[in-house]
Amino acid sequence: MWRLVIVGILLAVAIVGGAAGSPGLGVGMQFTIPTVFGVSIRYWTTDTLGLEGTAFLFSADENLWGVAGARGLVRLAQADLTGLYLALGGAYYFPERVPAASLCGGIDLALPFARSLSVNVEFGFLWHRDAGFGMAFGTGIHFYFDR
Repeated sequence: MWRLVIVGILLAVAIVGGAAGSPGLGVGMQFTIPTVFGVSIRYWTTDTLGLEGTAFLFSADENLWGVAGARGLVRLAQADLTGLYLALGGAYYFPERVPAASLCGGIDLALPFARSLSVNVEFGFLWHRDAGFGMAFGTGIHFYFDR
């Protein structure tokens, strides 16, 4: 069921966002609590709608663990170099096959001396099947190819 929810979110954002232009592809890293840091790919299909995919790998108790996630992004406001957005999506922890979902607000800042680089900070809520509800926090940096 969680796979269908994630796929539905991604398809809805892609269909709605595909009607306008203004794409922006960003590749970088994302750090989230309670997870760790990993690779992030963001694609803004329009000025207001985007998609993000993340992959985190970490080692605990001599075992390899991972998290794969997908989110829809909606930009709420944009000033010169700063934007405010919402991120809604899900994640899948493996090898246990544990689902999680999150709703976060984020602020991104394009660096004035390097406009292709964007730093972001996110805060919000997380639901994890085994841990229940909690707070989420994240930060990252992305290089955008088409700015």
